[in-house]
Order: sequence, then C-alpha cells, then structure tokens
Amino acid sequence: MDRKENILKEISEDRKKLFRINEEIEGLDKTISFWKIFLFPLAISLIIFILAGQLGLSDGQKIGIFIITFALALILLTRRSRKVISQEKEILIEKRKNIQHEIFEKTKLLREED
Repeated sequence: MDRKENILKEISEDRKKLFRINEEIEGLDKTISFWKIFLFPLAISLIIFILAGQLGLSDGQKIGIFIITFALALILLTRRSRKVISQEKEILIEKRKNIQHEIFEKTKLLREED
C-alpha cells in the first residue's frame, strides 16, 4: 500500500510539472514585448538617419533610407524572435512528451501493483 501511495505522489508531481510546462508554452507568444520589437529597429533607423545626414543626402533620400532601414530591421528582428520562440517551444514540447511518458509508465506500474 505504501508503494502505491509513493507512485501516486510521483504521478501527482509529474502532473504539476506538466501543467507548468503547458503554461510556459502558452506564455511564450506573450513574451515578446511590442516595445522591444519596435524600439530596437527605431533606434537603428535613427542612427542610420543621422549618418545619412552627415553624408549630405537630401531630405527625401534620408527619409527613404530611414523607412527602408526600419522595415528591414523590423522584419529581421521579428523573424529572429519567432525562431527563438519556436526553438523554446520544441524544447518544452520534448520535455512534456518525456513527462507524459513517465506518467504513463508509472500508471502502468500502479496497475501492476493491484
């Protein structure tokens, strides 16, 4: 009887771990801050804009360079963030699979105890 209780406790702990991992997976998409994605490309674009001003370009050319730089930086940062999130999700999903397998094995062991 004591062995069954230990197995049940282990299953309960594994389910708690599984719940935490599921919460982390759901929360990953929310981890990217709008300000983080927006401000970094903006800062890069402003630096390039100032450098373009030093080269003696016209106002239209400087604004064009600013917009293109901002768009490219925004695209690159967004792709990078998505890639990082995708990799983190894969790691968490693998952990979730392992825990689910452990729960299954412990449940099987519990049945054998009966």
